[in-house]
Amino acid sequence: KKKKKKMVFRIPQEQRQDLIDRMTDNLSAIGFHCFGDSIANAREVCENIEKKAFGVADVASTTTVEVHHKEGVSGDRPLKESMSLYISKAAELMKEECLRRADSAGGKGGGASTSEVVSSKAVQDKDHFDVALDSTDREFYTGPRAEEVLAPLLQPNASFKFVRLSTKSWGIDAAKVAKKAFENLKGTLEVVDLADTIAGRPEVEALKAMEIMCEGLSVCKLKEVDLSDNAFGEKGVRACAKLLQSQSTLEGISFLNNGISEQAARAISELLASPATLKKYHLDKNMTGDEGTVHVAAVLEKATGIEDFKMAGSRFTSDGALMLAKALLHGSSLKKLNLTDNNVNEEGGEAFLEVFKKHSKLEYLNLEATALGEEITGKVTQVVAEHCPDLETLILSANDILREGVDSVAEGIAKMKKLKVLKITDNELGDAGVAKICVALQTSAAKLEELDVSCNEISKSGAEAVSKLAATSLKSTIKKVNLDQNWIQEDAIESIQKIFADAGLDSVLQSLEDNDPDGEPDEDEADEVANLIAKLMV
Repeated sequence: KKKKKKMVFRIPQEQRQDLIDRMTDNLSAIGFHCFGDSIANAREVCENIEKKAFGVADVASTTTVEVHHKEGVSGDRPLKESMSLYISKAAELMKEECLRRADSAGGKGGGASTSEVVSSKAVQDKDHFDVALDSTDREFYTGPRAEEVLAPLLQPNASFKFVRLSTKSWGIDAAKVAKKAFENLKGTLEVVDLADTIAGRPEVEALKAMEIMCEGLSVCKLKEVDLSDNAFGEKGVRACAKLLQSQSTLEGISFLNNGISEQAARAISELLASPATLKKYHLDKNMTGDEGTVHVAAVLEKATGIEDFKMAGSRFTSDGALMLAKALLHGSSLKKLNLTDNNVNEEGGEAFLEVFKKHSKLEYLNLEATALGEEITGKVTQVVAEHCPDLETLILSANDILREGVDSVAEGIAKMKKLKVLKITDNELGDAGVAKICVALQTSAAKLEELDVSCNEISKSGAEAVSKLAATSLKSTIKKVNLDQNWIQEDAIESIQKIFADAGLDSVLQSLEDNDPDGEPDEDEADEVANLIAKLMV
């Protein structure tokens, strides 16, 4: 079989020169009429703008065509897309140059041209470098473009501690430049963000680019690395082998939306040189399952000093939860725990009660959509209240907490003296349930800043309870209240908004655009709710 010819972006040189001529004329005219500056180097500036625009389109064309060939799509469409990208990128850079000229004219005057300042935009300060500050669009970096943007990192005296390469797509040539930059910073670099750096590339090229960048990082002594949003699975984890195997003091690592399957989780466990030093381990939106959780738990078991653990949206069940709970019992330093969107269930929740008893430094707990049920959620809340006095954020949304079973949850919240954020959305608290939560918050005397009770079948009286709490006990601290997606009657909305306004909290109440005024509240709760609201008024 004949190999399909690899198409790249090509237009006649005369067309490129014509664009440069037009931009030069326009830039000179703008400079003269708007800033009194004829811009002597206008053509040089415009040549650089055109060169960058062409490079972006060329790389995008190469990448897009390979994808279209795989999908059996004609090559004509990528060519049109690339031409559109070429023009829009040139226009964007031209606009940036004009705005920069305007800033210079209104300030100190002069200033470097686009060709001189683009690379410095990414310098946030002497320690921080972020390519996202260089341009807002998704660029497919070539070698020359990478050399331009990373120029500050390649200087002999460069000493950056934080480098973020996210939001741009790095090909092999660009990755080689990044590798040199990392090697140049081996004495100072501590934190690297490589999230979303190879998307849109053919698999072979993407994995090779990641391997090259990780090889450069292998000479550094990093504290934290983020490899999220690259969707590379086991192959990608193994492409990071030199990085993972070389870091003996790594404190944090993140794999969010990376396709961390059972095999990928095993690879992380095998390659990670020093899990004992980990303080932060984040996984999210993966397909890990219980089988992969075995390997996550193996890392946690060694990470006895873990402070921040997130394993959200990873498809594990109570079996996986039991493994994680057992592993976390090897330490006692957790400050943040996020297990949202997993079927932890009652059995897994029971296991974590022992974890909460041991990790008394817990400050943040997110158990949203973990299928705990109201009984276990109540137990969790009470155990955390008793053993974790520093808890500031509690998220119990979507756990089937019904109005009949809210008492034990409220009892625990009443003891949380340092709570700042409570999210208990998407349950069925009803008016009486939310009123009990409000009384509990008043009893705790916590300086709450955010309360989210949206989507809880709350009507007028429940909303009134929340409003009274905000306008009295929480008046000096509350910053955000969400009552949306409830059953608040039309005639009650205005009175609720007035309570917030009279307390000087107009901006605190969030939009009620998804409220359903036609819902049917439980009329049998009226007397109970009235008594609870009376307590709030006192």
